[in-house]
Amino acid sequence: MSINDQRECADRSVEQTFGYVREGQTRADYWEKRRTEFRGLDGVGFIGYGAAFNSWMYRARERVFRKQLSSLPLNFSQVNVLDIGSGTGYWVEVWKSLGVNSLTASDITEIASSKLAQRYPEYRVERLDISSAEVPAMLGGTYQAVSAIDILFHITSDEAYSRAISNIGRLLKAGGYFVFTENLPHNPMVRADSQVNRTLDEVSGELRRCGLRVVKRIPLFVIMNTPFDSKWKQAAFAWRLLMRPLRIFPFLGHLYGAVLFPVECFFQGLAREGPSTELVICQKDG
Repeated sequence: MSINDQRECADRSVEQTFGYVREGQTRADYWEKRRTEFRGLDGVGFIGYGAAFNSWMYRARERVFRKQLSSLPLNFSQVNVLDIGSGTGYWVEVWKSLGVNSLTASDITEIASSKLAQRYPEYRVERLDISSAEVPAMLGGTYQAVSAIDILFHITSDEAYSRAISNIGRLLKAGGYFVFTENLPHNPMVRADSQVNRTLDEVSGELRRCGLRVVKRIPLFVIMNTPFDSKWKQAAFAWRLLMRPLRIFPFLGHLYGAVLFPVECFFQGLAREGPSTELVICQKDG
């Protein structure tokens, strides 16, 4: 896929989510407004495709997440977890279902963090920006596992991105695991106003700098997300054409999801590298 094709995919992705980040608007402002207007999974996923299809996309994410976590040598009842960008609490709920007793949920917005605190009184909840220099002192501890699902590619400043990875490295215990999602295109990074697709080499370099070693990379989506990194040049165009009726009629989301989800599950088991978002598991050097 050419650079222009990638940029068009990134721009369309932003249009489908919420609109461009206005000049002078912070990431916190952007997400506060977005989470206020969209309360469901479409507020943290693909707004353009409605809540119904997003629920199927989250099922696909969760399927990979659970499978890969189960392969790690973690005793969930004794693991101290930090979830970054907890939003609606979806991944907090997944960690809870795995038997995690000690968890810190976090979000950049007031609306999400306050609701998380009400919903999960048994867990610690903090409002924070993971790219802030104050984060390590604010949390004041270390974790055996840190998760950040669909969060890091929304940090558009390279300096802030580096600081976020540094913070995560400092917050992880030696031998601990960092589980996150990234887009990792093979072509040079593509920037949009609320998202940056950094390459595998660039992200891997940041991780190594902070003592984080990539253990696994697993395709999160093969057919249910924009295939911006496909070798077939027309893949993104074909995908958008397929999804156009859903953008016009979001109530079709259940039908689209019911059809695409089993196909996605099949390809998730075959593909070694996907054309879009991947789940990445890192371990901190001991």
